[in-house]
Amino acid sequence: MASPRLFIIHGYTAGPHHHWFDWLKAEAEALGMTVTVPALPDSQHPEKEAWQTALTECVGEVDNQTWFVGHSLGCITALRYLNQQPAGQDAGGVIMVAGFSEAVPPLPELDTFMSVPFDANRVVQRVPHRAVIASLNDDIVPPVLSLRFSQQLNAPFYALPDCGHFLSRNGMTELPLVLQLLSQFIKE
Repeated sequence: MASPRLFIIHGYTAGPHHHWFDWLKAEAEALGMTVTVPALPDSQHPEKEAWQTALTECVGEVDNQTWFVGHSLGCITALRYLNQQPAGQDAGGVIMVAGFSEAVPPLPELDTFMSVPFDANRVVQRVPHRAVIASLNDDIVPPVLSLRFSQQLNAPFYALPDCGHFLSRNGMTELPLVLQLLSQFIKE
């Protein structure tokens, strides 16, 4: 059996080595996972189609040993990718950090990512392990958006008290809850 694959999907203005991504990559590799953190194109001026194309080229076929951790805009990007997969190509799970599926008031430049709704029911039916993590003091994505996102995904909601938007400038260079959930999910 092939080792589990993890894809860490960064968000707006970020890249593969930002925030807690390198830490999670090293920790997941220590668990025996093959980890990829794709550099999505032009993260300062993201375009939905370009990000989907890049993810398609990077991930390829999905199976129950394929896992996704998304951050912010990377969450909806990962879920849209999963929506495109044919029947029988279902991921093992997703962990969404500071995710959202509706317009974020301070970031109208991201509205095109929300212009077509994603099929949450399809994700719920086809991806057995799902979790959403938010911070109650997130000053970029209001926590209520992440809460509604978790409800759409029928996913447990983990509200942390003081992590901001989970950025390195908020002191977030590690995110143990993601590793804890990932470890738990891959054992189930």
